[in-house]
Amino acid sequence: MSFRPQDAPVAAPRKKVTLARLAEMRRQNTPITMLTAYDYPTAQRCERGGVDMCLVGDSLAQVCLGYEGTTSLTLDEMVHHCRAVARGCKSPHLVADMPFGTYHVSVRDAIRNAVRLIQYGNAESVKLEGGFDVVPIVKAFTDAGLPVMGHIGLTPQRAAALSGYRVQGRDANSAHRLVESAKALQDAGAYAIVLEAIPHPLASYITSTLSIPTIGIGAGGGCSGQVLVWDDAMGNWTGHKAKFVQRFANLGEVADGGVKAYVDAVRRREFPAEEHTYEMHQGEWEKFLALVKNDSVLEA
Repeated sequence: MSFRPQDAPVAAPRKKVTLARLAEMRRQNTPITMLTAYDYPTAQRCERGGVDMCLVGDSLAQVCLGYEGTTSLTLDEMVHHCRAVARGCKSPHLVADMPFGTYHVSVRDAIRNAVRLIQYGNAESVKLEGGFDVVPIVKAFTDAGLPVMGHIGLTPQRAAALSGYRVQGRDANSAHRLVESAKALQDAGAYAIVLEAIPHPLASYITSTLSIPTIGIGAGGGCSGQVLVWDDAMGNWTGHKAKFVQRFANLGEVADGGVKAYVDAVRRREFPAEEHTYEMHQGEWEKFLALVKNDSVLEA
């Protein structure tokens, strides 16, 4: 392998993004940036790019592990990826999704799993999906000193129950319930809430009624910050592109071209070229040939 430890680019050191800093950014109306990261290289890029928060999202089930949906992801897999991201993500706040089933059995079980993500996965906080139903868990986490982020609107872990990936809160009653859910999560101790796939006026209204940051994904520009899945934003993902996604790079297209170019170069024997090879001193090569010749004589 050609791997060598990567030299970190020279850059001004960044201050660690803490929960207090996130609250301050909300008060100052400074948009908070969050991207998902699933491994060491993407975490490093988030670090160098000035991202405020790295989310080890359960979307890694699809974009990294090839599962059909997020509900197949296990806690062991999440811990593994969290540890990798934590090695490269030093300044951004690191939050990890709690996988499906890890906070549904009991409050005690949920606390145990959250502790594992923080203690062994090196996450700094956890995120869980749901409204009123998870309020007791959020309160228990807060009482136990476990920082927790909420997530309402479209909750991918419950996509089947929601009849698919649909925009939420489009009628008055469901919109009102989302507002009340957000308030309840805040009162239970959540330090921030993700608002996913809800009408932008509703997201702006929820943001204005809360004293904690809101992070939007498909919720318009009125939120305290924004989050996107890395593979969506950087053009790695070849699956469905949601309306709210903007491509900021086309890494997948570049990588596909690179793979094809490599295969073509090998088949045409253009790679490796002379500059990619190593030499032996002529005298050593002659000694080697003599040794081989001697071996052949002895075998005969």
